[in-house]
Amino acid sequence: MFYRLWCLCICVLFLALPAKADSLYERLGGETGVREITSELLDLTASSPKTSRSFDKVNLPRLKQKVTEHLCSLTGGPCQYSGDTMKQSHTGLGISEAELYAMVEHLRKVLDARHVAQADKNALLVLLAPMKRDIVEPRK
Repeated sequence: MFYRLWCLCICVLFLALPAKADSLYERLGGETGVREITSELLDLTASSPKTSRSFDKVNLPRLKQKVTEHLCSLTGGPCQYSGDTMKQSHTGLGISEAELYAMVEHLRKVLDARHVAQADKNALLVLLAPMKRDIVEPRK
């Protein structure tokens, strides 16, 4: 009798514990999802007339690898970002706010096509937003 009561108590405790929430990385599809999101985003951005200017001399496969690492790390995945800082990577490119916002629209389009939940889109944008100051160069 005591054993059954003890087992019942343990089961109730486990059911009462909140489930561990998946990381944003997992909700975006893990390694495959983040890699595909990155690839689609950079392909769109590099080919769009509004944003292609800053991709002219870029090694796109390497960029995809570094951005995938960065997104993986930022969203709670197991990766470590091994690239330059955002400031180092973007200094001298003259990226405008309009170009950055166009890339954000490309990201939204990619996430919408993958049916990413609005809360997850917002969570990702919150993680990326602080980078604006290191990417956009003020007009002189």
